[in-house]
Amino acid sequence: MTWVHECFPEVNGHLHVSVYLIETPQGHILIDSGSFYHRDSLADRINHATRGQGIGALILSHSDYPHSGNIPSFRTEWGDFEIVASCADPEIQGLPYARRVRIGETVDVLGRRFTILDPPLADRSHTTWVFDEESSVLFVADGFGTLHQPGECHTAWGELPTEGRGNGVTDFHEQTLPWVRYADPDRLMDSLRAIFDRHEASWVAPIHGPPIAARDLGVYLDNLDHAVRNISSK
Repeated sequence: MTWVHECFPEVNGHLHVSVYLIETPQGHILIDSGSFYHRDSLADRINHATRGQGIGALILSHSDYPHSGNIPSFRTEWGDFEIVASCADPEIQGLPYARRVRIGETVDVLGRRFTILDPPLADRSHTTWVFDEESSVLFVADGFGTLHQPGECHTAWGELPTEGRGNGVTDFHEQTLPWVRYADPDRLMDSLRAIFDRHEASWVAPIHGPPIAARDLGVYLDNLDHAVRNISSK
C-alpha cells in the first residue's frame, strides 16, 4: 500500500485528503480519487509511485467531490480504467461507467478481493468502507481522521506527538461529522469495535487522516471513545 496525500488548512490544524495505491500483478488499484484542488500534484505522485503506469482500477468510497472529483481527469490521463462505486445509482452520481457494488459483497478488482462494509462512522448514507482481504488493510471514509499540525503531514498516526493526538481526533470529528454530537457513544463505539472483531485490520487507512497501524488501533479507539463522549456532552 502506498499513501498519497495532500492537506487543507482547518481550524486547529491540517486536514488530510488521502488516496491509497495497491499494486497487483494486473495493475494498480486506487482507493478514492482525492480532491480536485490537488489534481495535478496527486496525478504526479501517482505517476511517480506507479513508475508512469497510472492506475488500472479505482474503488470509490462515495461520490462527494473530495473523493470523486478527479475521476474525469484521471480517465483522460490513464484511460478507461474500471471504477467500482458503492452508490445505489452511479449514473445519477455522474458515474454511468461505474460498476455498482452492494454492502456486504466481496468483489474481485484486478484479481484482488475486497469486502464492502457498512460504516458506523461516515458523513453520507452511501459511504462504504473497503477491506482488502489480502493485506487486511481497512480503508475508511470519512471517520477515523485526525487533525495534525504543520510539519506532521507525512507522519503515521502512531508517530504523532502523544500530547496532541487526542485533541486532533476530537477536533476532526467535531468539525467534520456534526451528527456525532447526537449519537449514543456506547452504541457507536460497540458498532466500531464489532467491525474490528470481524475484520482484523493490519492498518486502518483513513481518507482524512494518517494511517493507523494495528499496534496503535487500541489507543486510537480509546481517543475516539473519549472524543465521541466529549462531543455528545456539549
